[in-house]
Amino acid sequence: MKIDEKTINMILKFNDDKLWSTIQYAVAKSGNDFLKNVERPRDMSKLRSTLSSLTNEDIKRVTELLSGKGAR
Repeated sequence: MKIDEKTINMILKFNDDKLWSTIQYAVAKSGNDFLKNVERPRDMSKLRSTLSSLTNEDIKRVTELLSGKGAR
């Protein structure tokens, strides 16, 4: 799945459970373990706010980090 602003906007329409499941799925598919133990936030509105404010550059950077290509 390509992650871009359109994808982010689509998943922001999901209810909290579906949104969290989608995030967990993306993290699991990335193969990186550094986020696997992150607990679901009690208040998903902060997560939604953060996701809705991402720019294309932010999304590109996150994608690189999750794929292991962006380590510095």
